[in-house]
Amino acid sequence: MSGLRLELLRHGVTERGSCFLGRTDAALTAEGWRQMEQGLADRSPSDYVGIYSSPLQRCAAFGREWAPEQGLVLDERLREYDFGDWDGETAARIHARDPESLGQFWQDPWHHAPPHGERLPDFFARLEALLEDLDRRHQGSVLLLCHGGVIRALHVILNGLPISEMFNYPVAHGSLHVFGSQQR
Repeated sequence: MSGLRLELLRHGVTERGSCFLGRTDAALTAEGWRQMEQGLADRSPSDYVGIYSSPLQRCAAFGREWAPEQGLVLDERLREYDFGDWDGETAARIHARDPESLGQFWQDPWHHAPPHGERLPDFFARLEALLEDLDRRHQGSVLLLCHGGVIRALHVILNGLPISEMFNYPVAHGSLHVFGSQQR
């Protein structure tokens, strides 16, 4: 990423609350909208050479309103990790049903996906393909409206960190994360 600067905004709180929220298409709450607005309070759409969003409504709805004239691009590769059968469920409910699978996932997510869920190597591969594409297309700042798992995975990829560091990186709702040249 020689001349590319990525700014990643996590979506705000959704109507589904705290759960494994991957493919489930949950809407933002009023608080979630405010969190995203605060995350970009000192920025404007014209600050970016490209604005991309996950197609899930918790990212895309905000993007359409915040940057209506900027040519928002919905990119499937920015979708959150697919938690399969666990999607939309809380960890407590999953633990009550299947503590062994949940424990394996927490211990080694690279080799133990949720039942019918996305393999973590596949998730990383789609994000690496996105990065290569963005690096070819853009010089300057690009905004990505995305998800906590996407931001954590990109943090690991871009900083050459071991997968074990993925879940140690804090990603609050509405938080903005900057990777690449020209730190603001």
